[in-house]
Amino acid sequence: MKNLFKLLVITIAIMTLNTAIALEIIDVKNSYWASQEIIRAIQNGYIGIVDGNKFNPEGTMTRSEFVYSLLKVIRRQNEPVTQDTTFKDVDELTPNKKFIELSEQIRMAFGYPDKTFKPNIAINHNETMSMIANITNGYYNAADITNFEDYSEIPLWAKRPYIKNVANGLYVNHPDESKFTPNNNLTRAEAAVLFDRIASNLDKVKDEFKDLYDTMSDADDENDFNKSEFIAENTLNLAPFATNNKVQIYDNKKIIEAGNILIGTALNPVKARKDLVGHEYVFTAPNDVYTEQGTFLYPKGTEFYARVEKIGYSAWRSKPERSRVIFHKYSLPNGETYDMAAVPFTKNDKVIYVSDVKNPKNIKNLTSFKLSQKEYMIACAHQMAPLIEYDIKNNKTIYILITGDMVIPQSEEYMNLRTKRSILEEDDI
Repeated sequence: MKNLFKLLVITIAIMTLNTAIALEIIDVKNSYWASQEIIRAIQNGYIGIVDGNKFNPEGTMTRSEFVYSLLKVIRRQNEPVTQDTTFKDVDELTPNKKFIELSEQIRMAFGYPDKTFKPNIAINHNETMSMIANITNGYYNAADITNFEDYSEIPLWAKRPYIKNVANGLYVNHPDESKFTPNNNLTRAEAAVLFDRIASNLDKVKDEFKDLYDTMSDADDENDFNKSEFIAENTLNLAPFATNNKVQIYDNKKIIEAGNILIGTALNPVKARKDLVGHEYVFTAPNDVYTEQGTFLYPKGTEFYARVEKIGYSAWRSKPERSRVIFHKYSLPNGETYDMAAVPFTKNDKVIYVSDVKNPKNIKNLTSFKLSQKEYMIACAHQMAPLIEYDIKNNKTIYILITGDMVIPQSEEYMNLRTKRSILEEDDI
């Protein structure tokens, strides 16, 4: 029993002295529920100790402290700040001013509608979940959280982040796993657990928020996938009414950003009134796809897999009437399969078919490219989680809205998958 209640001892290397000091954290026992995560948070520099040898696990974190720590977790804290903040309450005397400015610059954190950041107030669970969801991959309807007892207490703007983070396993709810306590302030112990989980799942962080040169594990080092060199930003224009048209080109991968629209042809008929949850449909790319600058993205025959996530029933007949279909993976013709997040592009609860769009101006543009990611998510909410009534026949071609950045790795066989060269490539011959 004596060992069970031993105080936490952490070895901290002090490089300048070339020695190590055993430091007792007097307010965290080995039996404490988050003791191991706290050890790693301190060792990695995510959260510091206070008053010489305390951690204050039940204390809160301010919004500025959380931003600073999160930047450390994704290893972006050393980047230079190149733009002035727009927050009215952030000035030279604000704690962690540089990191608030940096988080705004890379679009990691957002303030309040009144243009303030409120750096010195405690961050709560809702705000924490929103910030984590903003920087991670996945989509906002990947899990059912209605079984949590206090689900109804989550404000509307935060519900989708909770859903996404639960699917990714990037949340904490101690001591009662049946509750989120959404309006409670985040404790330092909870923050340590969250930071530890994000650091262990950096593959779930969007590439735009990663330090691509400094996030490799030993396994990553073998294939150098994350050690990417940015080449250029291209544009994709498969649909002129897409909410985004940016494609990031790296030396070993391409990233089609969320908001782009792809085109897929149904390989099997889709009938909403006969759907079952879990049923999968397959759509295929009718042509090789290139950016406007001539960069090859993926070949004809690439397959997009859509799964039925939810069934909507008619109010008076209790029969299936509508379905929610989510695209969750794609497969190249050589068999390589990767994750994706997308939905059928819809308007007024109807799937928009390629052949039906005579005048693209008739399709309402949901947003401009200048909106923040958070604003974009709000504007696209209906398109991103539609319950739609439709029948899609074989060979019917639809628009597919990308809801999470789509990464296309370049393997040795990748470039040989093209069925034809682009005009740009023909000119190079």
